[in-house]
Amino acid sequence: MEATEIWKQIPEYAGYYEVSDLGRVRSVDRTARTGRGHRRVQGRVLRQHLRSDGRLSVALSKQDRQKTMLVHQLVLTAFVGPRPTEHEACHNDGCPANNRLTNLRWDTHEANVGDTMKHGNHHELAKTSCKRGHLLISPNLKPAQLAKGGRSCLSCAREYALARWQGRPFDSERADERYRALDL
Repeated sequence: MEATEIWKQIPEYAGYYEVSDLGRVRSVDRTARTGRGHRRVQGRVLRQHLRSDGRLSVALSKQDRQKTMLVHQLVLTAFVGPRPTEHEACHNDGCPANNRLTNLRWDTHEANVGDTMKHGNHHELAKTSCKRGHLLISPNLKPAQLAKGGRSCLSCAREYALARWQGRPFDSERADERYRALDL
């Protein structure tokens, strides 16, 4: 037996739009003011747009103002409540286009980054070398960045720090020497 789709009003757009627990957005039947009076507007499910980052958005308008909103934020706001301070919308399965309520939660940025690392879709995981061609593998990974989910070249970072401390420009040859000394 298929579950029934549950619709709730979008708080900021009450009376204009609703969002479902399946991640769909629709306009509601209403009377709209025109230059010549009023007309009846029939509600419909809105088309969602896939952004370059994989997330879905919709264009909502109210009183001659149009705003593009992310669907996952609309679902969470309507069903869970407003976004807590220093939290963001997280997708449990790592798929930014899956906006079902069962797949979403408010959580910290650190937890969101952890999710992307766990699901293998963090942009830093695709990096294989720094811009100077040094491989980003252990032991040439900067530990502080690695702990945050990032990947930075330790050889280059050490040369940048030393050059800054000594008051001289960055020397790529010295960075290359540090890299070769790692004996990868």
